[in-house]
Amino acid sequence: MVAGTPLTTKTTIVVRYPRGKGGMALRGNTEPLSWTENLEPAHLEGDQHTFEITTEAGLIEFKPFREGVGYSCGRDYAVQAGSTAIVVPYFERSTCYGEAAPRTLFSPQLDRAVTYEVFLPPSYGELPEKRYPVLYAQDGQSLFSTSHDPFDGSSWRMDDSLNELYDLAAIEEILVVAVRTDEGRLEMLSPTADAELGGGQGPRYLEFLIDVLKPTIDATYRTLPGRAHTGLIGASMGGLFSFFAAWTRPEVFGKSACLSASFWWDNRAMVRMVEGGSCPYPRPLLYLDSGASKSQFERDANLRDGYHHTLAMRHALVSHCYVPGENVYTLAFAGMSHDNASWAARLAVPLQRMFPVKGPRLVDQAPTP
Repeated sequence: MVAGTPLTTKTTIVVRYPRGKGGMALRGNTEPLSWTENLEPAHLEGDQHTFEITTEAGLIEFKPFREGVGYSCGRDYAVQAGSTAIVVPYFERSTCYGEAAPRTLFSPQLDRAVTYEVFLPPSYGELPEKRYPVLYAQDGQSLFSTSHDPFDGSSWRMDDSLNELYDLAAIEEILVVAVRTDEGRLEMLSPTADAELGGGQGPRYLEFLIDVLKPTIDATYRTLPGRAHTGLIGASMGGLFSFFAAWTRPEVFGKSACLSASFWWDNRAMVRMVEGGSCPYPRPLLYLDSGASKSQFERDANLRDGYHHTLAMRHALVSHCYVPGENVYTLAFAGMSHDNASWAARLAVPLQRMFPVKGPRLVDQAPTP
């Protein structure tokens, strides 16, 4: 080697995309890639388009380019020269979308029909072989920008959060099943009966999710049905129920996000259940959070947002069987209160904890042998 000659290295980029949808090329910032000319694949086998690039060491930015359509959705991919990267792009739509109309299923457990809405990820209609994790979300009546809370007209704007995260490739694409819980909400979402407020139909609702709704979703859509790919999310009473469901049926739900969960319910029955019971196996990933008042002397319950109850649950989990940062995350947000706007503002945090990607816009990345 001549002194001063730059070292070169080979980078392999595999693009997985249905072959019948059009020719696939690559464009990028480093020769032999260009943002104006196509690099054709070196090998083509089935739906795998393999590109081989010999460059100097450094960071390569690139993007798949589909004949007749243009660049893939989202931001540029990036890979360190000398690596092998596998990417699964999509081109036809950049945002998640709800179905044309809500669906209903009769619940023998609750003796009534339950309404739900399915939000599909951007690539769902484009990649027929791909399967997706599923998030079962409580309070579907107030989750998306197309729906509005019956009390104040606001929503979590979950679709906005998902679309921003998809654009950044910060999470896996997921299928969201938004269950309406506005009819008999306290009864439906409460795991136990409260001495003053009643309720206690949560176990029946949980049976409906497991025995009726989930089998229907798995049979109708291309899901990844295993527990590792099945999560729950909810706020307030929905957060309480989401904790209860994952804790008692961890073989079904492998992860749960509980925002501003009503752990005060029934004299902190869920906290006492954790303290006095055995740890679930397999152990679900738990995300717990709450707002908190700016002042410790604040008496307004909405401004306090149950911070001290969430703290009690964290203590019960950590002193019992959970490891912070490993299988439980507990966050507090000073100045955020008990409302849809606060949950919308921090929704990106639990979504990234539950459905992280393996690498920056990459399905897999490993050093070349």
